[in-house]
Amino acid sequence: SLQHHNSVTMSVSASDWAKGITLSVIATIIGGASKLAIRKSWLMEAALEEAVGVEDDYVQVVEEADENLRDGRSDGEEDARDEKKTRRVALFLRFSGMVGMTFLNPFCGVLAMNYASPSILAPFSGLTLVWIVLFSNMLIDEQPTYMQVVAAALIVFGEIIVAVFGDHTNDEGITLEDLEKSYRAPSFIVYMVGITLWMVIVGYWMNARSTSPFLKRFAFGVAGGSVTGVQNFVKDGLTVLKAGEGLPWYFPVFLVLGIGTAFVGLLLLTACMKRYDATYSSSMFVGAYVVSASLMSALHYNTFSNLDGLISYFFYPLGLLILMAGVWILVKETKEDNAGDTSTNRDPLIDTGDNTMGEPNAGSMT
Repeated sequence: SLQHHNSVTMSVSASDWAKGITLSVIATIIGGASKLAIRKSWLMEAALEEAVGVEDDYVQVVEEADENLRDGRSDGEEDARDEKKTRRVALFLRFSGMVGMTFLNPFCGVLAMNYASPSILAPFSGLTLVWIVLFSNMLIDEQPTYMQVVAAALIVFGEIIVAVFGDHTNDEGITLEDLEKSYRAPSFIVYMVGITLWMVIVGYWMNARSTSPFLKRFAFGVAGGSVTGVQNFVKDGLTVLKAGEGLPWYFPVFLVLGIGTAFVGLLLLTACMKRYDATYSSSMFVGAYVVSASLMSALHYNTFSNLDGLISYFFYPLGLLILMAGVWILVKETKEDNAGDTSTNRDPLIDTGDNTMGEPNAGSMT
C-alpha cells in the first residue's frame, strides 16, 4: 500500500480541508436531489400504470364521449394529453437525476478528492441522508418513520466521527513508482479479491429465487455503495496527474475503471430505488459506500498508520460501528413480511401479482 512518510505525504492544510469539505457538501446536495428526482419519476410512472390498468370503464367512457365534448375535445383526449405530460415530466426527472448522479455529483466528488483523502471525504456522503429525510415527504410524499430518522441520525453521527478522527493526510509528494508499488502490495490484492467475492455474493442474493426477502432487500441496498466505494482508481488517477511525470500506460485503465465503478454503482442504486423507498435506498447506499471506501483506504492508503494518536484509534472504528448500527436499524425497520412485500412502507412499484411496469428481474440493471 502507499507509504505515508513525512517526507512524502503532508497533512492537509486548513485551506485544502475547507475546499474538500465544501465540494463534498455540494456533491451531497446534488446527490440527494438526484436520488429524489429518480424516485419521483418511478412513482409517477407507477401511478400512471395503475391508472391505465383500470380499463373496466373504458366502454362507458366511449359511450359518454359525445356528451363530454368540450371545445371539440373529449375527456379521454384530455386524459391522454395529461398522461403524455406526466410521462414527459417523469422522463425529465429521471434524466436530470441520472445527469446529477452520473456527472455533477462525481465531478464535485473528484474535485474534493484532489484536496483530501477518501477516508475523510467518504463519511460526508452521509449528508445526502439529511437532504433525503428533510425533503422526501415534501417532494415525493414518502414520510420517513421515526426509526428511519433515528437510523439516519446514527449513520450521520458515525460518519462525522469518522471524518473528525480519520486520516487527515493527502497524496502530496507521491511518485509514480510509489503508486505502482501500491498495486503490487498484498494488502491491495487482498482488498480487490475481497470486494470481488463480496459482489459475487451480493449478486447471488439479488438474483436467486431462493433468497429470503430480507436478504434480497439488503443486497439491493448495499450493492451500489459497495461498488462505488472502490475509489482508489479515481484518487490514484488524480495522483498521476499531480505527480507531473507524464501519463503512464495505466492512466487510461484508471480512468475507465473509475468511471465504470461509478456508473455500475449508479445502475445498482437506481435498481434499488425502483423497488424500495428513497430513505432506505439512500441510507443503505451511503452506509455501504462509507464502509467500502473506508476498507479500501485502510488497506490501500494505510489509514490507521496516519491516525493522530490513541484517541483516533478508538473513535475512528467507533464511528464505523455507530454507522453500521444505523444501517442495521434501517434493515430491521424496513424488513419484508412473509408475503415478500415491503411491510413498513409498501412500495407502489412492488406488487404481489404481475408488475404492471414490466419491472426487470432482480439481476437486470437496464
